[in-house]
Amino acid sequence: MIISNIFLVSGIVFLIIGTIGLFTMEDLYSKIQAVGISDTVGVFSIMVALILRYPEIVGRLSIIAVLVLILNPVISSIIGYSAAKSGEKLGKKN
Repeated sequence: MIISNIFLVSGIVFLIIGTIGLFTMEDLYSKIQAVGISDTVGVFSIMVALILRYPEIVGRLSIIAVLVLILNPVISSIIGYSAAKSGEKLGKKN
């Protein structure tokens, strides 16, 4: 139970750090990176905590965790690619 609480708290901390990064970064690409990485780690940590806490639904939670690990980086890459194709510049806006 303590290990699942540690995973749960660390997941929440990662999600909060990602949200802070979303509001403090100036560049769209930096925002995508901050949110994409921290949300993936945060949600996966919360999924591990739920798997440890509720072992009777480990199959469903494992499928969700794998989908999060695959889809979050892919979606971040798609957003970055479409921003680059639309002409979004790197760095601060003038």
